[in-house]
Amino acid sequence: MISLKSYIYLVLSGFLVGIIGVFVKLIGDKVHFTTLVFYRMLIAFIFVLIIIPFMDKNFMKIKKKELSHYILVGILLAITFSLFTVANVFAPVQNVILISNFAPFLVLILGAIFLRERITRDKIITLIIAFVGIIILNPFKLNESFLGNSLALVQALSFAVLVVIMRKENKEHLIGSVVWFLFFATLFMLPFPFIFGFGDLSGNVLWYILVLGILSTGVAYLLQSLAMQKVTAGISSIIIMVSMPIAGIVFAFIILNEPLNLRILIGGVVLIGAGIYLQVRNKEFKHAVRSAFGLCAN
Repeated sequence: MISLKSYIYLVLSGFLVGIIGVFVKLIGDKVHFTTLVFYRMLIAFIFVLIIIPFMDKNFMKIKKKELSHYILVGILLAITFSLFTVANVFAPVQNVILISNFAPFLVLILGAIFLRERITRDKIITLIIAFVGIIILNPFKLNESFLGNSLALVQALSFAVLVVIMRKENKEHLIGSVVWFLFFATLFMLPFPFIFGFGDLSGNVLWYILVLGILSTGVAYLLQSLAMQKVTAGISSIIIMVSMPIAGIVFAFIILNEPLNLRILIGGVVLIGAGIYLQVRNKEFKHAVRSAFGLCAN
């Protein structure tokens, strides 16, 4: 049975991830983006390390053959987070967060190429709609947001590669795995503060970093992991795909006075619509919806 609590977890997770760009903008150039990612990973790792023993008492038990997988995932997480962070430095929050939503469609393409996953009619329709959305977004338009938009698209590709690798390994991770992913991501980012400096942590900067590390990383990924123990991947994708950009765009508008770009918003809505279409056509989604209605009826 799917509980309302699981849906609330996913909405909160999407909200917390969605506001990352706002805090990156508020920090600005006071902390180099690689150092900022290191702080984010380190704080999230410490937070999760404190919380996880109450949720998964066996999180320390990993097999040697799984170690290389954890290291690879940790490195890819660090790269993906770094790209997302620096993209927000060079482009509006709404651009980055909506272009990043192209990742699920890149997963379809990479899955077909490397995992020999079958391309169905629904997937083809989804990809066509998604490409229309990305054309409207036009991330490669030569303007002041070109670099940030391009990095956001590369970040989407990096995340898609991560998802495909996890599928290839056929890993079903318990919630305790988050500790190891964050540990190796932190380890990978460790040299950068010594290269680019530890930044200026005066004023509100330290508080912004704590929000990024604890709430937008540690809490967000724990909530998502908890929810996905009860909710199918299809439903969780829809909820996060919708809640994340709404939170980011609304808060960027309110806090940063970031003007709304109609073309970007239309392209983003088309992308989100493509993702919703794909998941709605998924058999698991239909089964989950029937279960949810059954729960309401009872």
